[in-house]
Amino acid sequence: MKTKKRSSKNLRISTRITLSAVVGILVPVIILLAVLPVFQNVMASYFGFSTVTTNSYSTLNQIQWSQTVLSISDELVSDSNEAHKIKSINEFVTPLEKLGSVIYIEKNGAPLYATTSKADTIAKAEAIVPINTENNINFFGENGMVIVSHAQRKSERYTLIIANENYTVNDVSQRFAPQNITHLLFSKTGFIMLLIAGVFILAIIIISLITSKTISKPLRELSSGANEIANGNLDYVIDYDSTNEIGVTVKSFNHMTDRLKQSLKRQNSIEESRKEMIAGVAHDLRTPLTSVKGYVEGLMDGIANTPEKQALYLKTIYSSTLSMERLLDELLTVSRLELGNIELDLKPININDFLTDCAEEIGAELGELDFDFSYVNHCDDDFSVMLDTDRFQRVIRNIVSNSIKYAKKDIRGRIELAAQSYQKSVIITLSDNGIGLEGESLTKIFDNFYRADPARTKTSEGSGIGLAVSKQIVELHGGKIWATGREGKGLTILISLPRTEEHYEQ
Repeated sequence: MKTKKRSSKNLRISTRITLSAVVGILVPVIILLAVLPVFQNVMASYFGFSTVTTNSYSTLNQIQWSQTVLSISDELVSDSNEAHKIKSINEFVTPLEKLGSVIYIEKNGAPLYATTSKADTIAKAEAIVPINTENNINFFGENGMVIVSHAQRKSERYTLIIANENYTVNDVSQRFAPQNITHLLFSKTGFIMLLIAGVFILAIIIISLITSKTISKPLRELSSGANEIANGNLDYVIDYDSTNEIGVTVKSFNHMTDRLKQSLKRQNSIEESRKEMIAGVAHDLRTPLTSVKGYVEGLMDGIANTPEKQALYLKTIYSSTLSMERLLDELLTVSRLELGNIELDLKPININDFLTDCAEEIGAELGELDFDFSYVNHCDDDFSVMLDTDRFQRVIRNIVSNSIKYAKKDIRGRIELAAQSYQKSVIITLSDNGIGLEGESLTKIFDNFYRADPARTKTSEGSGIGLAVSKQIVELHGGKIWATGREGKGLTILISLPRTEEHYEQ
């Protein structure tokens, strides 16, 4: 199995922003660190930082002293031998001594280099400012200059003392030299400062543009997709494959669009089914109403002028009103089921007793219609289920009525009721030899107001809500209902109900 390569497209937005900030800082820092050694060497010689050139205080002079002391300390802690160190130190301190400075350097308490003795050096320093040779000090005053510095390398500890009594600090009103130094620094370092600032700004701009592009591009695609959907184009798919937040949002958006399209299709299908149902209901109501109206007019006009005719007319009127009542009751049941307002009166019932009663009722009805009927029961004698008998009898009646309604016109109708018990359930089967159906219609015939087969879509064939009511009642019992069959070979409806261990009512 190939593993999917991790792509930068999959980075989370928070990660992108964090990386952008980090890289925006690191890139300029790395660049500056890379050129720092060259910068130091060039700047030291360019500005004259490497040696002290005057005993008069200025910004440049202070930098020179700092650079000189740093150079001496670096040499002291280097890996060079002692002779080489002393030779190098001589090169550093000779210019300082020419300016009147005295220098004393000791290693682990022993003299390493001295312009004069330690005592004389300390005495000269303390004449300028009180010192403690254990503490560092950098003093630049009107009466002189004193520096005490330390360096450490493994077990070697170095102490450096410098004192200069000839050092002076110009009066604050004499600003010519400091102004020149400031001008010198800024005029010669301005391009360096601009370069550093430019590196930072350029790096941040480039990284920001890259990060912005990786975020704004999919957002534009998402916005474009939203506009397409808003304009009614439900077939539009946003092409952006990623596992980050935007990718997840795009997938959810595409999924939402697909669900919306499917929902609209279902809504249109339901609406079409409702229109057909209304037409079927109107026809089913018109037929008995027409019959009632005609026979009532016959009674009013005196056409039924004998007790026998009057009884026949009244019987027909009563039968027609019963048909209308059943249809209206089915519509009311559908409405209550959809609203969830039906509560079952469940009781433990022996399935054999229940099915036997149903078989007697079905057999009597089918006998009057010249249908063949058979009943086969292979259930255990003590098998019981939780049933609302009135509701479940309606299920059986609806399925039988459906078989009667769609019987073939050219052959004698036949319906079989069968049952088989298992360890945890019972399967009830109602089969006919009617016109049948197959394909996806077998799963849709239980949808509300659905009549799948073209042969079943005539409004004269009824409203098509009986099986939908049956399905919902079966599911309220905790059971399942499904259909099998072939077009022209009949239809079989199967119902599965769970077994109950409760004692059934006699």
